[in-house]
Amino acid sequence: MPENQSVNIAVDAMGGDGGCRVVVDGAVQALSDDDDLVLQLVGNRSELESVLSPVDTRLRDRIRLHEAESVLPMDVSAAWAIRQGRGTSMQQCLEMLAEGQVQAVVSAGNTGALMALSRQTMGMLPGIERPALMASIPGAGEPTWVLDLGANVGVDAHRLLEFARLGHFAVEVLTGRAPKTGLLNIGHEPSKGPDVLREAARLIESERELEYTGFVEADAVFAGAVDLVVCDGFAGNILLKGAEGMVKLVFGEIERGLGHGPTGWLARRRLRCLHDRLDPAMHNGAPLLGVRGTVIKSHGSACARGFAAAVRLAALEARRNLIPELERRLWASY
Repeated sequence: MPENQSVNIAVDAMGGDGGCRVVVDGAVQALSDDDDLVLQLVGNRSELESVLSPVDTRLRDRIRLHEAESVLPMDVSAAWAIRQGRGTSMQQCLEMLAEGQVQAVVSAGNTGALMALSRQTMGMLPGIERPALMASIPGAGEPTWVLDLGANVGVDAHRLLEFARLGHFAVEVLTGRAPKTGLLNIGHEPSKGPDVLREAARLIESERELEYTGFVEADAVFAGAVDLVVCDGFAGNILLKGAEGMVKLVFGEIERGLGHGPTGWLARRRLRCLHDRLDPAMHNGAPLLGVRGTVIKSHGSACARGFAAAVRLAALEARRNLIPELERRLWASY
């Protein structure tokens, strides 16, 4: 698909901590940045119409509204979502994707529910048993891609190999270059870490198409030591949340030290630009890699700018034909 071709994306407008106002504000920002984007907002129609009332008609013309019977609560289990998900805004978005009405789905709803309903609705890519969440983390140079970020906790060595293969092919499609891959560990020495990581390292190293560089420590992730970091969802989520918390702490302390005169105002402008480059929240949006469709999980507490970033990532993946490319490469690797 050409880079400027129109992309149609379904948005779960009721998911997330901030409700539909944050989602709509983010959706409008994404539309402002992309003239070839069309969004299908699924949720409470009257509530959405109220929030959309002040939006410029030129942007509003590229928004379609769809009524949802209900919304999945943020604290539901995956099993409950499978039993009770029909008619919810999340499920309706996924059905639109499965039926070919849209090219991607973005949701800030419950991660476990999104993963379970995506698997049930669209199935999995060849050789992949469980999806993984992947996102980019800013660093000294180019962003570093990390997976898994919370979808799978306590995985075995073969699952980590699966993540490495998925991540390698996905990053290659999205960036146009083969990534250097590392396994997240407590040290870079081959003898460090639990048995599952040492076994995973042996398996990944044996894959000829993967450019495996060895174990990587958390600080090296932000130094750009590798392009792709593989870990289980427990470690990945802690890495991401720790980075977000440190960015908030550092920039909060700097801002408190600035004065309120012209110098302080100019410094805040430059600080905001730096904050947006380094804050993982501004790189919001994690593809649910492995399902047979482009599904982007937005952080539940993302602000409007963060949600817009997730929509932009969905459009990028659709235009790069990520899912067909992943399927082709996975079949070819067997």
